[in-house]
Amino acid sequence: MSKKYRTCVSVGEPGPDAMLRALMQALKISEYAEARLDYIKEPDQIEALLESVQKNVLSKRVVCTLRSRCDGGRFQGDERRRRDLLRKVASYNPFLLDVEADALVKSRLLAEDLRRSDARLLVSWHDFSGVPKNYVLHKRLNTMSTYSPLLKVACTAQNTDEAIRMLELYGWLAEGGNRDIQSLISFAMGDAGRFTRVLCLHLGSPYTYVSIGEALAPGQLALGEVRRIEKLVDSVPQRQGRI
Repeated sequence: MSKKYRTCVSVGEPGPDAMLRALMQALKISEYAEARLDYIKEPDQIEALLESVQKNVLSKRVVCTLRSRCDGGRFQGDERRRRDLLRKVASYNPFLLDVEADALVKSRLLAEDLRRSDARLLVSWHDFSGVPKNYVLHKRLNTMSTYSPLLKVACTAQNTDEAIRMLELYGWLAEGGNRDIQSLISFAMGDAGRFTRVLCLHLGSPYTYVSIGEALAPGQLALGEVRRIEKLVDSVPQRQGRI
């Protein structure tokens, strides 16, 4: 499979040891892995995991995510505790630190602290109720880009039209929609948006999120499924059929 089609395996385990083992396994077969820190049952154990990951050369390929419950995550503590942990994660300088745009908007102090850190922020936004109109999505991206040039947006599509709307953001960027955005990950969640998790790779996404066991997000494809599709894309001659 061509290296231009990169994947990021989402990993969620309840303890640091199991999480580390799963991350190492994922990075043997995928370019990147996402450590869903919110899956760790005891927040005080998150730092132990970060210590172990930092000692491993593979840390340069790990995306750290500490997702709040309102954004579909499993973090058990309050928002103040989560903000403190985000600062701690940033101090370990992971490959990427996924932070929700709303968290930065609500806490100017958190935004400033993370901006002063050396962490590369992947500012994300999720909408589980549907896909907004294009102009709303554009406005959202413009706001997010004030915090980082690396963005991720994922909305739940109820139909194909809504799913395509998430892919149209790549066209908007290509036409000069926002020149401050260096990299965009945009796809639709849910069954209606499963195809966007593959097509986004062909439109400019640096990678797509996949699973190697239970899916951690609605509509998430398995690594093997993405590999099979992209193998076909690479191997089958591109020609127009005749009738």
